Amino acid sequence: MNDLRYRSSAGALQIRDTYERLLRRYLPDAGQSVALTSIGEITAITAGSPTAPPVVLLHGSGSTALSWAPTILQLAESHHVHAFDLPGEPGRSTPTRVPFAAEDQARWVFEAHQQLIGAPAAYVGVSLGGWIATAFAAHRPAQVERLILHSSSGFGPRKIAPLVVAGLLAGLGEPGRKRALSYLTGPHRTDEARTELQRQLDRYAMQTFAHFSPRTDKLPEHPTELLRNIRGRVTATFGAKDRMLDAVAAARRIRSTIPGADVELRSHEGHLLSDQPHLTYRQLTD
Repeated sequence: MNDLRYRSSAGALQIRDTYERLLRRYLPDAGQSVALTSIGEITAITAGSPTAPPVVLLHGSGSTALSWAPTILQLAESHHVHAFDLPGEPGRSTPTRVPFAAEDQARWVFEAHQQLIGAPAAYVGVSLGGWIATAFAAHRPAQVERLILHSSSGFGPRKIAPLVVAGLLAGLGEPGRKRALSYLTGPHRTDEARTELQRQLDRYAMQTFAHFSPRTDKLPEHPTELLRNIRGRVTATFGAKDRMLDAVAAARRIRSTIPGADVELRSHEGHLLSDQPHLTYRQLTD
């Protein structure tokens, strides 16, 4: 097997087949765009009218653009949505794993942006996607009218001990992987409160967790001098119970380095914000 991102060829095929099946079932009217960049192809799920305000959605580590499906459905009536599959992750974009250097990440985003959008847009990023969106907004400030960050990396230290705990749990088979994923991203709403689409995406996340090898290279904090380049309006939301990021430190740093940023620290939430589709819509339209 050539693609070392996956633990087996069979696992890689399962992840890709599930992606396509869920895309056809839940986003039957969505399109697909492809940008030919210097690192390879970047694909995006697209929805909404091309004349509507553009918004780009960037997912987190070990995930795909499909994770935005509930948000895409929420935004498609009012925005032209582009949900990128990040390079090196389990989606349809190039397997190239771009170094976690802000300039390198901003370069491929700019190339994709110019080909697929061509005008200033709002950028929404979760976790790793927030780190990349911030890098782009800092290096290409004229292209980002609005920067919306959910549990974004790059503003405070990452927590190490919970990752060790999750790694131990993940070694206990499928029940252990389920506990590990819930431990890292929770706390969550009860399963009864989740839609059928959300439950399907939960199962897909578990499948990905079982077969995909996420990146382990260090994700650095953005230097203050870089953050001061950002010109678009910034909105950031964190969960104070985040087991992956020091959310308190991250919220404090954004407030101190990005004048006028709107920062919310939710006392009872973890890394995965429970109302992301509604939150994103509200933040884009307020």
